[in-house]
Amino acid sequence: MEERLDPAPSVRDRPRIGITRASGIPAPTHIALQLAVRIAGGIGVTITPRTRIDPALIDGFIVSGGADISPELFNMVGKKGHRYDHPRDRMELDLLAYAEKNDIPVLGVCRGAHLMNAYRGGTLHLSVRKAYKNARYPSHVFAHLFFRKRVTIESGSLVSRITGRDEIAVNSLHRQSVDAVGSGLVVTAHERNGVVQAIEDPALKFFVGVQFHPELLIYRPSILKLFRALVAESARRPVR
Repeated sequence: MEERLDPAPSVRDRPRIGITRASGIPAPTHIALQLAVRIAGGIGVTITPRTRIDPALIDGFIVSGGADISPELFNMVGKKGHRYDHPRDRMELDLLAYAEKNDIPVLGVCRGAHLMNAYRGGTLHLSVRKAYKNARYPSHVFAHLFFRKRVTIESGSLVSRITGRDEIAVNSLHRQSVDAVGSGLVVTAHERNGVVQAIEDPALKFFVGVQFHPELLIYRPSILKLFRALVAESARRPVR
């Protein structure tokens, strides 16, 4: 589903969406993101710490899910013995800085939303179960596929305008969540128990992070619209 990166594409109506991930074998969620971008009309371009790509050749970014970001990014101590992916953290922070400076659309997914928040000086709850009441979700593999929880979306937010909904059902594949919100960001979706499910910067055209994994929900039109909106906004960038 990935396509080779052409520095001088002839077809401008298929913007190139850089999709970050860890080095090594791609996770199923990365493959799902590639599929979502293709269905939405874009070209997925994998970006890892080992396969750096000139960001000037990218029209939009998806900062994907994966292992926990380093707590050092928000002045907390990491888990003893836990191996964090510092090269990936640094790569994605650099891409976020580039995207913000050049107003390139960004969608953060789960870990990606956490990194976006930390990039802006925000913090995370290292354990959702400890931070919130009624936040004990099923964690076995079938729950990751089929369990759903209700999320309220703030009226007038970009997420609301894109999905056309004020409430959606989402999956639950996370242990952590946004705590203090970073500078310039606002919470635009949350669960009834208070767990943050979406953040965005209203001052930018498209700078959105979601706690859930929309790539596993693209069979629902309201969720697929997130990828269609990202691709559409990316397509508006000037031809280079």
